[in-house]
Amino acid sequence: MMNNYLLFRLSERIFAVRLLGAIEILPWRRTRFVPQAYSYVEGVMDYRGTLYPVFQVAQILGLSRPGPIGFTAPDEQPPKGKSIILLQEGKWPFGISVDSVVKMSILQDPEVHAPAVKGMNMQLVKGVQYEEDQEIIIIGFERLFHAG
Repeated sequence: MMNNYLLFRLSERIFAVRLLGAIEILPWRRTRFVPQAYSYVEGVMDYRGTLYPVFQVAQILGLSRPGPIGFTAPDEQPPKGKSIILLQEGKWPFGISVDSVVKMSILQDPEVHAPAVKGMNMQLVKGVQYEEDQEIIIIGFERLFHAG
């Protein structure tokens, strides 16, 4: 079955999430720190009266990212092109930090078993599609909120 997907970039790779759960795309902004949260939780943000935990999907997927060397003060300027995509999975609102939003596209829903993707934690990967010889990794967030 074909569906609308939102394509975004993380660590030089293209990912897609089903558009059905997308609420808003916002320019990146600093989120409020959450003490004792998992390391992949960037923070929380209030958007239109709803609190959204914001996740670093690249870290959940195990993607390597260049980081600062040594001690550096946090940069007050948002990284160029970086965005926060607000989504909802079931009753759970959340956000994800992405390097950039690419486009919306109609893709075939993934098969039941996703092929292994080299160098990536497969926890959120639902499938892989190709568009114009570009690999698009389809991810779903069901396992982030539901055990099993």
